[in-house]
Amino acid sequence: MLSLTRKADYAVVALADLARRGDSIASARELAQSTLVPLPVLTNVLHQLLHCGLVASVMGSKGGYSLARPADQISLAEIIDAIEGPFKLTACCGEPDPGDDGNCEMEDDCRIKEPVRRVHERLHSFLGEVTLAYVASDTVVLGTVKRAPGTSVDDAVDAMLGDAGVSAPVHDPVQS
Repeated sequence: MLSLTRKADYAVVALADLARRGDSIASARELAQSTLVPLPVLTNVLHQLLHCGLVASVMGSKGGYSLARPADQISLAEIIDAIEGPFKLTACCGEPDPGDDGNCEMEDDCRIKEPVRRVHERLHSFLGEVTLAYVASDTVVLGTVKRAPGTSVDDAVDAMLGDAGVSAPVHDPVQS
């Protein structure tokens, strides 16, 4: 199964919360309360996001965190890379891990190596086009987004919504 780790999921949830707050600063405690992410874990995640330049911090009694850039300039790929390191669909895709030569024992005879690498590149490209602003928006799209070359993800989603009218409210744990 291909899925985000819990830590990467928490990072996306926290950043989406910050994006919804606009220019406001939120303490780690406020974010933990609104996202239901355990404070010790969230503190660690925020530190990693700060180190990678995705959030900014303000010290002091009224301090906290905010996005370092506008939400439409932060991609899902950047968030995943900040928490998990470079995205790799398989061991032979992407950059080798430190201390690893990146070679799979089946690589020489592998008949799917190139197709898997193409899937990896397309998936990574797609994650790079999905913005935090989109993830933090008030609606999610159900179904498959098909887009013409040169069309942004948001434009393809807008076209799909116009064609199918399919949307659903985002589950907000604070409202539950």
